[in-house]
Amino acid sequence: MGGGIAICFANAGIPVTLIDAGAESLKRGLGVVDGTYESMVKRGRLSPQDKARRMALIRGTLDYNDARDADIFIEAVFEDGALKKKIFAELDRAAKPGAILATNTSTLDIDEIATAVKRPQDVVGLHFFSPANVMPLLEVVRTAKTAPDVIRTVMDLSRPLKKTPVLAKV
Repeated sequence: MGGGIAICFANAGIPVTLIDAGAESLKRGLGVVDGTYESMVKRGRLSPQDKARRMALIRGTLDYNDARDADIFIEAVFEDGALKKKIFAELDRAAKPGAILATNTSTLDIDEIATAVKRPQDVVGLHFFSPANVMPLLEVVRTAKTAPDVIRTVMDLSRPLKKTPVLAKV
């Protein structure tokens, strides 16, 4: 999912930093992104120059601090509540004040995930449907404490991503 979400942002001209736990999985994820773009080039849906421009917007890292200046973080690991809470605690530590902390969960309680941070007002669900770079629907899930400006920001962000946002509660 992370690769598909990264493609959505790169397609909109927005720089992306992919964070992964291991070098091999990061390399594999970046390879999937490259392969997706290469497939689009082969089908004539994207020029090689556009592929290069979009790939240049995506960088990978193993260190959360490399993305500390980001305005939004979107966690997209598998559906494991303990793992998501661990990641959110790291994001809470590394992200600048006011950064939006989003989860791509489709089944877990986002209010529970938000207990891992000191700023639950900045936590929101952004459920991209698979494949994220193709499906137009974006489920925006507000928690009991999500701030109105966070909701407005992610709803507005859906436009350049070419997504149709649907606001829901946990």
